[in-house]
Amino acid sequence: MAKFQQILYWLIGGSKGGLNRARILHSLEKKPMNSNALAKKLCLDYKTIQHHLTLLLENQLIVATGVKYGRVFFLSPEMKDNWGLFKKMFEEKNLVEEEK
Repeated sequence: MAKFQQILYWLIGGSKGGLNRARILHSLEKKPMNSNALAKKLCLDYKTIQHHLTLLLENQLIVATGVKYGRVFFLSPEMKDNWGLFKKMFEEKNLVEEEK
C-alpha cells in the first residue's frame, strides 16, 4: 500500500475525528473555503476545524493560500489524484453526505 493511501486510511478511516476530516475534504472538493466558512457549513466550532485542518495540512491532503484569517484551503494535487480512493472508502458506508 502506498504511503499516501496509508495516511488517508489512518486520518480518515482509522482515527478519532476521521468523519469530520472526511466532511472537510468533501466540502473542499466542491469549493475552496476558509476555516470560518467550513465551520459554519459543517456546524463545527472554530477550534475543532483548526485542529482537523492542521492534521490535513501536515499530511499534505490539503494546501492553503494566504495568511492567518485570510487562509483559503484547497485539496492538494495528490488528494485530487486519489479522490477515487477517498470516495471508495466511504461509498460502502455512505458516511459523506452528497450535496443536493
